Amino acid sequence: MMSKTTMIFAIVTTASAIRGRTSGFTSLFGYQHQRWQSGRFLSADRGTSVAASPLNPVTSCNPAFPNKYLIYWRGEHKEGYSQTFRHWEFLSALTATIADRHRTVNASQAYQLLQEATSFSNAFSFDPTKRHGLDLMTSLHQAKLFNEALQFLSFSNDSCSIQSMITPEIVAHATKRCALIHSSYQVVADGMDYSELVDRSLKSRAFEAMFSGHSHSNTATTNSTSKSWSVRRQEYSFAGNNDEPRFGKRTTRSPSKEKVALLALKPLLEKFGGTVDLKNPECQICLMEGLCDNKFHVKEEKLYKILGVKLASGAKHSVIAPNTRICKTNTPLCSISAHLLCNIAMIRGNHTVLDPFAGSAATLLAASRIASDVRTVGIEVLSDTLISREQIRQDFISRHLKEPLALFEGDVMDPNIRDESRNLIGNLGFDVILTDPPYGIRETMAVDGYFDGQSALSNLIKAIEHDRSAGKPLLKQGGRFVAFQPCRHGQSIRTLLPSRLELEHAGLKLDKMREQKLNSGLSRWILLFLSI
Repeated sequence: MMSKTTMIFAIVTTASAIRGRTSGFTSLFGYQHQRWQSGRFLSADRGTSVAASPLNPVTSCNPAFPNKYLIYWRGEHKEGYSQTFRHWEFLSALTATIADRHRTVNASQAYQLLQEATSFSNAFSFDPTKRHGLDLMTSLHQAKLFNEALQFLSFSNDSCSIQSMITPEIVAHATKRCALIHSSYQVVADGMDYSELVDRSLKSRAFEAMFSGHSHSNTATTNSTSKSWSVRRQEYSFAGNNDEPRFGKRTTRSPSKEKVALLALKPLLEKFGGTVDLKNPECQICLMEGLCDNKFHVKEEKLYKILGVKLASGAKHSVIAPNTRICKTNTPLCSISAHLLCNIAMIRGNHTVLDPFAGSAATLLAASRIASDVRTVGIEVLSDTLISREQIRQDFISRHLKEPLALFEGDVMDPNIRDESRNLIGNLGFDVILTDPPYGIRETMAVDGYFDGQSALSNLIKAIEHDRSAGKPLLKQGGRFVAFQPCRHGQSIRTLLPSRLELEHAGLKLDKMREQKLNSGLSRWILLFLSI
Protein backbone atom coordinates (compact mmCIF):
# COMPACT_ATOMS: atom_id res chain seq x y z
CA MET A 1 0.00 0.00 0.00
CA MET A 2 1.48 3.32 -1.07
CA SER A 3 1.51 6.26 1.34
CA LYS A 4 -0.88 9.19 0.92
CA THR A 5 2.00 11.43 -0.16
CA THR A 6 2.97 8.87 -2.79
CA MET A 7 -0.64 8.75 -3.93
CA ILE A 8 -0.75 12.51 -4.36
CA PHE A 9 2.47 12.51 -6.36
CA ALA A 10 1.05 9.66 -8.47
CA ILE A 11 -1.87 11.88 -9.38
CA VAL A 12 0.42 14.78 -10.13
CA THR A 13 2.62 12.83 -12.48
CA THR A 14 0.04 10.78 -14.35
CA ALA A 15 -3.45 12.38 -14.13
CA SER A 16 -4.88 13.31 -17.50
CA ALA A 17 -6.91 16.43 -18.24
CA ILE A 18 -10.65 16.31 -18.65
CA ARG A 19 -11.12 16.33 -22.40
CA GLY A 20 -13.43 19.06 -23.68
CA ARG A 21 -14.79 19.62 -27.18
CA THR A 22 -13.43 22.93 -28.38
CA SER A 23 -13.17 24.85 -31.61
CA GLY A 24 -10.73 27.50 -32.73
CA PHE A 25 -13.11 30.13 -31.46
CA THR A 26 -13.41 28.66 -27.98
CA SER A 27 -9.73 29.23 -27.37
CA LEU A 28 -10.58 32.94 -27.02
CA PHE A 29 -12.67 33.93 -24.05
CA GLY A 30 -12.98 36.08 -20.95
CA TYR A 31 -14.84 35.87 -17.66
CA GLN A 32 -16.54 38.18 -15.26
CA HIS A 33 -15.29 37.67 -11.74
CA GLN A 34 -17.84 36.30 -9.33
CA ARG A 35 -17.41 35.04 -5.78
CA TRP A 36 -19.61 32.47 -4.12
CA GLN A 37 -19.82 31.81 -0.41
CA SER A 38 -19.13 28.23 0.55
CA GLY A 39 -21.96 26.56 2.38
CA ARG A 40 -22.96 24.37 5.26
CA PHE A 41 -26.36 22.80 5.53
CA LEU A 42 -28.15 23.07 8.87
CA SER A 43 -30.44 20.30 9.98
CA ALA A 44 -33.98 21.52 10.60
CA ASP A 45 -34.30 19.04 13.45
CA ARG A 46 -31.07 19.48 15.40
CA GLY A 47 -29.43 22.58 14.02
CA THR A 48 -26.27 20.61 13.33
CA SER A 49 -24.18 20.86 10.21
CA VAL A 50 -24.87 18.20 7.60
CA ALA A 51 -22.54 17.15 4.83
CA ALA A 52 -23.53 18.25 1.35
CA SER A 53 -22.02 15.68 -0.96
CA PRO A 54 -22.98 12.85 -3.29
CA LEU A 55 -21.70 10.52 -0.59
CA ASN A 56 -23.95 12.01 2.08
CA PRO A 57 -27.07 13.48 0.41
CA VAL A 58 -28.70 16.43 2.12
CA THR A 59 -32.43 16.51 2.72
CA SER A 60 -32.60 19.43 5.15
CA CYS A 61 -35.33 21.97 4.49
CA ASN A 62 -33.37 24.96 5.76
CA PRO A 63 -29.90 25.02 4.24
CA ALA A 64 -27.85 28.10 5.07
CA PHE A 65 -26.54 27.95 1.50
CA PRO A 66 -28.44 26.65 -1.55
CA ASN A 67 -27.36 23.48 -3.29
CA LYS A 68 -24.95 24.42 -6.08
CA TYR A 69 -23.98 22.33 -9.05
CA LEU A 70 -22.29 22.67 -12.42
CA ILE A 71 -23.91 21.35 -15.59
CA TYR A 72 -21.69 20.72 -18.60
CA TRP A 73 -24.01 20.60 -21.63
CA ARG A 74 -23.46 18.59 -24.78
CA GLY A 75 -22.56 20.62 -27.84
CA GLU A 76 -25.07 21.64 -30.48
CA HIS A 77 -24.30 20.15 -33.90
CA LYS A 78 -26.88 22.27 -35.72
CA GLU A 79 -28.03 25.73 -34.68
CA GLY A 80 -31.40 25.62 -32.95
CA TYR A 81 -31.48 21.82 -32.65
CA SER A 82 -30.94 21.28 -28.94
CA GLN A 83 -29.75 24.34 -27.01
CA THR A 84 -33.22 25.74 -26.33
CA PHE A 85 -34.38 22.42 -24.84
CA ARG A 86 -31.61 21.98 -22.26
CA HIS A 87 -33.33 23.44 -19.22
CA TRP A 88 -36.71 22.00 -20.21
CA GLU A 89 -35.32 18.48 -20.50
CA PHE A 90 -33.30 18.67 -17.28
CA LEU A 91 -36.08 20.14 -15.13
CA SER A 92 -38.53 17.57 -16.52
CA ALA A 93 -36.08 14.75 -15.77
CA LEU A 94 -35.48 16.16 -12.30
CA THR A 95 -39.22 16.37 -11.66
CA ALA A 96 -39.74 12.81 -12.88
CA THR A 97 -36.94 11.58 -10.61
CA ILE A 98 -38.44 13.34 -7.59
CA ALA A 99 -41.94 12.05 -8.41
CA ASP A 100 -40.56 8.53 -8.82
CA ARG A 101 -38.99 8.64 -5.34
CA HIS A 102 -41.91 10.46 -3.71
CA ARG A 103 -45.06 8.89 -5.14
CA THR A 104 -47.38 11.43 -3.50
CA VAL A 105 -45.80 14.30 -5.46
CA ASN A 106 -47.89 15.87 -8.22
CA ALA A 107 -45.46 16.11 -11.15
CA SER A 108 -47.03 19.17 -12.78
CA GLN A 109 -47.06 21.13 -9.52
CA ALA A 110 -43.52 20.01 -8.71
CA TYR A 111 -42.30 21.17 -12.12
CA GLN A 112 -43.82 24.59 -11.55
CA LEU A 113 -42.12 24.86 -8.16
CA LEU A 114 -38.80 23.77 -9.66
CA GLN A 115 -39.07 26.39 -12.39
CA GLU A 116 -39.50 29.07 -9.73
CA ALA A 117 -36.75 27.73 -7.46
CA THR A 118 -34.09 26.92 -10.06
CA SER A 119 -31.44 29.29 -11.34
CA PHE A 120 -28.98 28.72 -14.19
CA SER A 121 -26.03 31.09 -14.61
CA ASN A 122 -23.16 30.94 -17.08
CA ALA A 123 -19.75 29.89 -15.83
CA PHE A 124 -18.17 31.56 -18.88
CA SER A 125 -18.73 35.17 -19.95
CA PHE A 126 -16.83 35.78 -23.17
CA ASP A 127 -17.57 39.14 -24.84
CA PRO A 128 -16.50 39.15 -28.52
CA THR A 129 -16.99 42.92 -28.78
CA LYS A 130 -13.89 43.33 -26.63
CA ARG A 131 -11.71 41.22 -28.92
CA HIS A 132 -10.28 42.73 -32.10
CA GLY A 133 -10.12 40.77 -35.35
CA LEU A 134 -13.27 38.68 -34.84
CA ASP A 135 -16.25 38.59 -37.19
CA LEU A 136 -18.83 40.10 -34.86
CA MET A 137 -21.98 38.50 -36.30
CA THR A 138 -20.46 35.03 -36.24
CA SER A 139 -18.79 35.64 -32.91
CA LEU A 140 -21.97 36.76 -31.13
CA HIS A 141 -23.68 33.47 -31.93
CA GLN A 142 -20.60 31.42 -31.06
CA ALA A 143 -20.11 33.40 -27.87
CA LYS A 144 -23.64 32.53 -26.78
CA LEU A 145 -23.04 28.84 -27.44
CA PHE A 146 -19.72 28.98 -25.62
CA ASN A 147 -20.94 30.97 -22.61
CA GLU A 148 -23.85 28.58 -22.04
CA ALA A 149 -21.78 25.40 -22.38
CA LEU A 150 -21.04 25.24 -18.64
CA GLN A 151 -23.60 26.61 -16.19
CA PHE A 152 -24.01 26.90 -12.46
CA LEU A 153 -27.21 25.32 -11.18
CA SER A 154 -28.65 26.43 -7.85
CA PHE A 155 -31.93 26.15 -5.98
CA SER A 156 -33.44 28.88 -3.85
CA ASN A 157 -34.87 28.36 -0.38
CA ASP A 158 -38.21 29.96 -1.21
CA SER A 159 -39.94 26.67 -1.99
CA CYS A 160 -39.07 24.61 1.05
CA SER A 161 -41.19 21.59 0.13
CA ILE A 162 -39.44 20.95 -3.18
CA GLN A 163 -36.03 22.07 -1.95
CA SER A 164 -35.99 19.35 0.69
CA MET A 165 -36.31 16.69 -2.02
CA ILE A 166 -33.32 17.81 -4.09
CA THR A 167 -30.17 15.90 -3.20
CA PRO A 168 -26.98 15.19 -5.14
CA GLU A 169 -28.29 11.66 -5.68
CA ILE A 170 -31.47 13.05 -7.27
CA VAL A 171 -29.47 15.43 -9.49
CA ALA A 172 -27.19 12.55 -10.53
CA HIS A 173 -30.12 10.32 -11.45
CA ALA A 174 -31.76 13.11 -13.47
CA THR A 175 -28.45 13.71 -15.27
CA LYS A 176 -28.26 10.08 -16.36
CA ARG A 177 -31.63 10.45 -18.13
CA CYS A 178 -30.73 13.53 -20.15
CA ALA A 179 -29.44 13.36 -23.72
CA LEU A 180 -28.42 17.03 -23.69
CA ILE A 181 -26.11 16.82 -20.66
CA HIS A 182 -22.48 15.79 -20.89
CA SER A 183 -21.91 15.63 -17.11
CA SER A 184 -22.89 17.21 -13.80
CA TYR A 185 -20.85 18.18 -10.74
CA GLN A 186 -21.59 19.22 -7.19
CA VAL A 187 -19.76 22.30 -5.92
CA VAL A 188 -18.19 21.30 -2.61
CA ALA A 189 -16.06 24.36 -1.82
CA ASP A 190 -14.85 27.56 -3.41
CA GLY A 191 -12.32 30.29 -2.70
CA MET A 192 -9.43 32.33 -4.00
CA ASP A 193 -6.71 30.07 -2.59
CA TYR A 194 -6.22 26.38 -1.91
CA SER A 195 -6.23 26.75 1.87
CA GLU A 196 -9.80 28.06 1.65
CA LEU A 197 -10.83 24.98 -0.34
CA VAL A 198 -9.26 22.67 2.24
CA ASP A 199 -10.75 24.53 5.20
CA ARG A 200 -14.24 24.74 3.74
CA SER A 201 -14.23 21.12 2.58
CA LEU A 202 -13.22 19.93 6.05
CA LYS A 203 -15.73 22.16 7.83
CA SER A 204 -18.59 21.13 5.58
CA ARG A 205 -17.69 17.45 6.11
CA ALA A 206 -18.52 16.94 2.45
CA PHE A 207 -15.81 14.30 1.99
CA GLU A 208 -16.22 12.68 5.40
CA ALA A 209 -17.42 9.39 3.94
CA MET A 210 -14.13 9.19 2.02
CA PHE A 211 -11.95 9.54 5.11
CA SER A 212 -9.98 6.57 6.37
CA GLY A 213 -11.63 5.08 9.44
CA HIS A 214 -15.00 6.73 8.77
CA SER A 215 -17.77 5.04 10.73
CA HIS A 216 -20.74 3.97 8.62
CA SER A 217 -24.02 4.33 10.48
CA ASN A 218 -25.45 1.24 8.80
CA THR A 219 -22.71 -1.08 10.05
CA ALA A 220 -21.95 -2.40 13.52
CA THR A 221 -18.23 -1.76 13.28
CA THR A 222 -16.03 1.05 12.05
CA ASN A 223 -14.73 0.24 8.56
CA SER A 224 -12.08 2.07 6.60
CA THR A 225 -13.57 3.54 3.44
CA SER A 226 -12.28 1.78 0.34
CA LYS A 227 -13.66 3.99 -2.43
CA SER A 228 -11.17 4.76 -5.17
CA TRP A 229 -10.64 8.39 -6.08
CA SER A 230 -8.77 10.84 -8.29
CA VAL A 231 -8.24 14.59 -8.58
CA ARG A 232 -8.05 16.52 -11.86
CA ARG A 233 -7.28 20.20 -12.33
CA GLN A 234 -8.48 22.46 -15.16
CA GLU A 235 -7.72 26.12 -15.68
CA TYR A 236 -9.95 28.51 -17.60
CA SER A 237 -8.16 31.85 -17.77
CA PHE A 238 -5.57 33.91 -19.59
CA ALA A 239 -1.92 33.38 -18.78
CA GLY A 240 -1.24 37.12 -18.81
CA ASN A 241 -1.95 38.27 -22.36
CA ASN A 242 -4.49 37.90 -25.14
CA ASP A 243 -2.37 35.47 -27.11
CA GLU A 244 -2.11 32.76 -24.48
CA PRO A 245 -5.60 31.76 -23.38
CA ARG A 246 -5.92 28.87 -20.98
CA PHE A 247 -8.53 26.73 -22.65
CA GLY A 248 -8.61 23.53 -24.70
CA LYS A 249 -7.10 20.11 -24.17
CA ARG A 250 -3.55 21.40 -24.54
CA THR A 251 -3.92 24.46 -22.34
CA THR A 252 -6.36 23.67 -19.51
CA ARG A 253 -3.86 21.40 -17.81
CA SER A 254 -0.36 22.21 -16.68
CA PRO A 255 1.44 19.34 -14.90
CA SER A 256 3.59 21.75 -12.90
CA LYS A 257 0.61 23.79 -11.71
CA GLU A 258 -1.32 20.61 -11.01
CA LYS A 259 1.51 19.45 -8.80
CA VAL A 260 1.46 22.71 -6.83
CA ALA A 261 -2.31 22.55 -6.44
CA LEU A 262 -2.43 18.95 -5.28
CA LEU A 263 0.32 19.45 -2.75
CA ALA A 264 -1.61 22.44 -1.40
CA LEU A 265 -4.67 20.18 -1.06
CA LYS A 266 -2.64 17.56 0.81
CA PRO A 267 -4.23 18.33 4.24
CA LEU A 268 -7.54 17.21 2.72
CA LEU A 269 -6.38 14.42 0.41
CA GLU A 270 -4.19 12.67 2.97
CA LYS A 271 -7.31 11.90 5.01
CA PHE A 272 -8.81 9.83 2.21
CA GLY A 273 -8.95 6.07 2.47
CA GLY A 274 -9.10 3.86 -0.59
CA THR A 275 -6.75 3.93 -3.54
CA VAL A 276 -6.04 6.34 -6.34
CA ASP A 277 -7.60 5.25 -9.62
CA LEU A 278 -6.90 7.59 -12.51
CA LYS A 279 -8.94 5.69 -15.11
CA ASN A 280 -12.22 4.81 -13.41
CA PRO A 281 -12.43 6.30 -9.90
CA GLU A 282 -15.52 5.87 -7.77
CA CYS A 283 -15.11 9.48 -6.64
CA GLN A 284 -13.83 11.91 -9.28
CA ILE A 285 -12.80 15.21 -7.70
CA CYS A 286 -12.43 18.20 -10.01
CA LEU A 287 -10.46 21.36 -9.32
CA MET A 288 -11.60 24.13 -11.66
CA GLU A 289 -9.83 27.48 -11.74
CA GLY A 290 -10.73 30.70 -13.53
CA LEU A 291 -14.48 30.24 -13.99
CA CYS A 292 -16.40 33.53 -14.07
CA ASP A 293 -13.11 35.44 -14.04
CA ASN A 294 -12.71 38.17 -16.66
CA LYS A 295 -9.34 39.42 -15.45
CA PHE A 296 -5.86 38.65 -16.68
CA HIS A 297 -3.63 37.06 -14.08
CA VAL A 298 -0.04 35.96 -14.18
CA LYS A 299 -0.27 34.27 -10.78
CA GLU A 300 -2.63 31.31 -10.76
CA GLU A 301 -3.33 31.63 -7.04
CA LYS A 302 -5.40 34.73 -7.85
CA LEU A 303 -7.86 32.71 -9.91
CA TYR A 304 -11.27 31.90 -8.45
CA LYS A 305 -11.23 28.21 -7.51
CA ILE A 306 -13.93 25.58 -7.26
CA LEU A 307 -13.58 22.10 -5.79
CA GLY A 308 -16.29 19.81 -7.06
CA VAL A 309 -17.28 16.17 -7.37
CA LYS A 310 -18.52 14.62 -10.58
CA LEU A 311 -22.01 13.27 -10.01
CA ALA A 312 -22.84 11.56 -13.30
CA SER A 313 -22.58 11.56 -17.07
CA GLY A 314 -25.58 12.20 -19.29
CA ALA A 315 -27.53 9.52 -21.14
CA LYS A 316 -25.57 7.42 -23.60
CA HIS A 317 -28.22 8.00 -26.22
CA SER A 318 -26.00 6.80 -29.06
CA VAL A 319 -26.58 3.17 -28.06
CA ILE A 320 -29.98 3.45 -29.75
CA ALA A 321 -28.84 5.65 -32.64
CA PRO A 322 -30.45 4.66 -35.97
CA ASN A 323 -27.19 3.36 -37.45
CA THR A 324 -26.76 0.94 -34.53
CA ARG A 325 -30.18 -0.66 -34.82
CA ILE A 326 -31.21 -3.86 -36.52
CA CYS A 327 -34.44 -2.35 -37.82
CA LYS A 328 -33.49 0.44 -40.20
CA THR A 329 -35.92 2.83 -41.86
CA ASN A 330 -35.64 5.79 -44.20
CA THR A 331 -36.58 8.56 -41.74
CA PRO A 332 -35.89 7.35 -38.19
CA LEU A 333 -36.13 9.64 -35.19
CA CYS A 334 -32.66 10.44 -33.85
CA SER A 335 -31.71 9.15 -30.41
CA ILE A 336 -31.36 12.67 -28.95
CA SER A 337 -34.91 13.63 -29.91
CA ALA A 338 -36.27 10.29 -28.69
CA HIS A 339 -34.77 10.87 -25.23
CA LEU A 340 -35.95 14.48 -25.30
CA LEU A 341 -39.58 13.46 -25.91
CA CYS A 342 -39.42 10.88 -23.11
CA ASN A 343 -37.98 13.31 -20.58
CA ILE A 344 -40.46 16.06 -21.40
CA ALA A 345 -43.17 13.42 -20.94
CA MET A 346 -41.62 12.73 -17.50
CA ILE A 347 -41.64 8.98 -18.05
CA ARG A 348 -40.91 7.10 -14.84
CA GLY A 349 -41.21 3.72 -13.17
CA ASN A 350 -44.14 1.51 -14.15
CA HIS A 351 -45.61 4.11 -16.51
CA THR A 352 -47.65 2.94 -19.46
CA VAL A 353 -46.58 4.53 -22.75
CA LEU A 354 -48.20 4.55 -26.18
CA ASP A 355 -46.61 5.64 -29.45
CA PRO A 356 -49.44 5.71 -32.03
CA PHE A 357 -47.02 6.32 -34.93
CA ALA A 358 -44.22 4.10 -33.68
CA GLY A 359 -42.16 3.62 -36.84
CA SER A 360 -39.02 1.73 -35.80
CA ALA A 361 -39.85 2.43 -32.12
CA ALA A 362 -37.11 4.93 -31.29
CA THR A 363 -39.31 6.56 -28.63
CA LEU A 364 -40.09 3.22 -27.00
CA LEU A 365 -36.41 2.25 -26.96
CA ALA A 366 -35.60 5.53 -25.21
CA ALA A 367 -38.46 5.03 -22.76
CA SER A 368 -37.17 1.58 -21.80
CA ARG A 369 -33.66 2.96 -21.29
CA ILE A 370 -34.90 5.75 -19.04
CA ALA A 371 -37.31 3.63 -16.97
CA SER A 372 -36.52 -0.08 -17.07
CA ASP A 373 -39.95 -1.20 -15.84
CA VAL A 374 -41.98 0.98 -18.20
CA ARG A 375 -44.75 -0.77 -20.17
CA THR A 376 -44.91 0.30 -23.79
CA VAL A 377 -47.19 -0.24 -26.78
CA GLY A 378 -46.51 0.76 -30.37
CA ILE A 379 -48.92 1.19 -33.28
CA GLU A 380 -47.66 1.49 -36.86
CA VAL A 381 -49.68 1.50 -40.06
CA LEU A 382 -46.86 0.22 -42.28
CA SER A 383 -46.69 -3.53 -42.80
CA ASP A 384 -43.90 -5.91 -41.80
CA THR A 385 -42.52 -5.81 -45.32
CA LEU A 386 -41.57 -2.16 -44.73
CA ILE A 387 -40.92 -2.16 -40.97
CA SER A 388 -39.98 -5.50 -39.42
CA ARG A 389 -41.51 -5.84 -35.98
CA GLU A 390 -39.30 -8.82 -35.25
CA GLN A 391 -36.23 -6.70 -35.94
CA ILE A 392 -37.60 -4.03 -33.61
CA ARG A 393 -37.95 -6.63 -30.86
CA GLN A 394 -34.38 -7.73 -31.47
CA ASP A 395 -33.30 -4.12 -30.98
CA PHE A 396 -34.78 -4.31 -27.47
CA ILE A 397 -33.47 -7.79 -26.70
CA SER A 398 -29.92 -7.09 -27.88
CA ARG A 399 -29.77 -4.06 -25.54
CA HIS A 400 -31.31 -5.93 -22.60
CA LEU A 401 -34.31 -3.59 -22.60
CA LYS A 402 -37.87 -4.47 -21.71
CA GLU A 403 -39.78 -5.34 -24.89
CA PRO A 404 -43.03 -3.59 -25.83
CA LEU A 405 -46.21 -5.33 -24.77
CA ALA A 406 -47.24 -5.17 -28.43
CA LEU A 407 -46.22 -3.67 -31.75
CA PHE A 408 -49.51 -3.49 -33.61
CA GLU A 409 -49.77 -3.34 -37.38
CA GLY A 410 -52.67 -1.01 -37.97
CA ASP A 411 -53.92 2.56 -37.83
CA VAL A 412 -54.44 4.39 -34.55
CA MET A 413 -57.57 5.89 -36.12
CA ASP A 414 -59.12 2.41 -35.97
CA PRO A 415 -61.08 2.16 -32.67
CA ASN A 416 -60.40 -1.58 -32.50
CA ILE A 417 -56.64 -1.00 -32.47
CA ARG A 418 -57.03 1.48 -29.64
CA ASP A 419 -59.19 -0.99 -27.71
CA GLU A 420 -56.56 -3.71 -28.13
CA SER A 421 -53.91 -1.32 -26.88
CA ARG A 422 -55.92 -0.47 -23.76
CA ASN A 423 -56.66 -4.14 -23.10
CA LEU A 424 -52.94 -4.75 -22.62
CA ILE A 425 -52.83 -2.37 -19.66
CA GLY A 426 -56.05 -3.35 -17.94
CA ASN A 427 -58.48 -1.27 -20.04
CA LEU A 428 -57.11 1.94 -18.57
CA GLY A 429 -55.85 5.09 -20.18
CA PHE A 430 -52.12 5.41 -20.80
CA ASP A 431 -49.93 7.53 -18.54
CA VAL A 432 -48.07 8.92 -21.54
CA ILE A 433 -48.64 9.26 -25.26
CA LEU A 434 -45.59 10.37 -27.18
CA THR A 435 -44.93 10.34 -30.88
CA ASP A 436 -43.24 11.80 -33.91
CA PRO A 437 -46.19 11.88 -36.36
CA PRO A 438 -45.59 11.10 -40.03
CA TYR A 439 -44.68 14.02 -42.26
CA GLY A 440 -45.04 12.28 -45.64
CA ILE A 441 -47.08 9.54 -47.27
CA ARG A 442 -48.18 7.91 -44.02
CA GLU A 443 -49.88 11.17 -43.07
CA THR A 444 -52.54 10.58 -45.73
CA MET A 445 -53.41 7.06 -44.57
CA ALA A 446 -56.32 6.47 -42.21
CA VAL A 447 -59.34 4.25 -41.71
CA ASP A 448 -62.47 5.17 -43.67
CA GLY A 449 -64.65 7.64 -41.85
CA TYR A 450 -61.86 9.24 -39.84
CA PHE A 451 -59.41 10.93 -42.18
CA ASP A 452 -60.59 14.36 -43.30
CA GLY A 453 -57.46 15.79 -44.86
CA GLN A 454 -56.06 17.17 -41.61
CA SER A 455 -52.66 16.40 -40.12
CA ALA A 456 -51.87 13.17 -38.32
CA LEU A 457 -51.73 15.11 -35.04
CA SER A 458 -55.18 16.63 -35.53
CA ASN A 459 -56.67 13.26 -36.34
CA LEU A 460 -55.03 11.68 -33.30
CA ILE A 461 -56.61 14.35 -31.10
CA LYS A 462 -59.97 13.51 -32.68
CA ALA A 463 -59.40 9.87 -31.76
CA ILE A 464 -58.61 10.91 -28.18
CA GLU A 465 -61.84 12.96 -28.14
CA HIS A 466 -63.84 10.01 -29.54
CA ASP A 467 -62.62 7.61 -26.84
CA ARG A 468 -63.09 10.16 -24.08
CA SER A 469 -66.71 10.68 -25.15
CA ALA A 470 -67.18 6.91 -25.15
CA GLY A 471 -65.99 6.69 -21.55
CA LYS A 472 -62.76 4.84 -22.34
CA PRO A 473 -60.01 7.49 -22.42
CA LEU A 474 -56.84 6.76 -24.36
CA LEU A 475 -54.88 9.08 -22.03
CA LYS A 476 -55.65 9.02 -18.33
CA GLN A 477 -56.47 12.20 -16.45
CA GLY A 478 -53.23 13.93 -15.47
CA GLY A 479 -51.39 12.14 -18.27
CA ARG A 480 -48.98 13.81 -20.67
CA PHE A 481 -49.12 13.84 -24.46
CA VAL A 482 -45.90 14.92 -26.19
CA ALA A 483 -45.60 15.16 -29.96
CA PHE A 484 -43.67 16.80 -32.75
CA GLN A 485 -45.51 19.07 -35.19
CA PRO A 486 -43.67 19.82 -38.45
CA CYS A 487 -43.70 23.40 -39.72
CA ARG A 488 -42.36 24.38 -43.12
CA HIS A 489 -40.76 27.68 -44.04
CA GLY A 490 -43.47 30.30 -44.51
CA GLN A 491 -46.00 28.50 -42.31
CA SER A 492 -47.12 29.74 -38.92
CA ILE A 493 -47.18 27.15 -36.16
CA ARG A 494 -50.37 28.74 -34.82
CA THR A 495 -52.26 27.73 -37.95
CA LEU A 496 -51.14 24.11 -37.51
CA LEU A 497 -52.24 23.71 -33.91
CA PRO A 498 -55.58 22.19 -32.87
CA SER A 499 -58.15 24.79 -31.90
CA ARG A 500 -58.94 25.49 -28.27
CA LEU A 501 -62.37 23.92 -28.77
CA GLU A 502 -60.85 20.73 -30.24
CA LEU A 503 -58.51 20.45 -27.29
CA GLU A 504 -61.32 21.10 -24.85
CA HIS A 505 -63.42 18.30 -26.36
CA ALA A 506 -60.42 15.96 -26.12
CA GLY A 507 -59.79 16.95 -22.50
CA LEU A 508 -56.39 18.40 -23.35
CA LYS A 509 -54.54 21.61 -22.57
CA LEU A 510 -51.52 22.84 -24.53
CA ASP A 511 -49.00 23.45 -21.75
CA LYS A 512 -45.77 24.29 -23.56
CA MET A 513 -44.23 24.29 -27.03
CA ARG A 514 -40.81 25.01 -28.48
CA GLU A 515 -39.23 24.98 -31.94
CA GLN A 516 -36.51 22.61 -33.11
CA LYS A 517 -34.85 23.62 -36.38
CA LEU A 518 -34.12 20.80 -38.83
CA ASN A 519 -32.92 22.75 -41.87
CA SER A 520 -33.51 26.04 -43.67
CA GLY A 521 -36.89 24.93 -44.97
CA LEU A 522 -38.27 22.80 -42.15
CA SER A 523 -38.55 22.86 -38.40
CA ARG A 524 -40.66 20.95 -35.94
CA TRP A 525 -42.18 21.99 -32.67
CA ILE A 526 -42.31 19.91 -29.51
CA LEU A 527 -45.83 20.20 -28.13
CA LEU A 528 -46.71 19.21 -24.57
CA PHE A 529 -50.39 18.60 -23.82
CA LEU A 530 -51.79 17.78 -20.38
CA SER A 531 -54.89 15.65 -19.87
CA ILE A 532 -57.32 17.56 -17.68
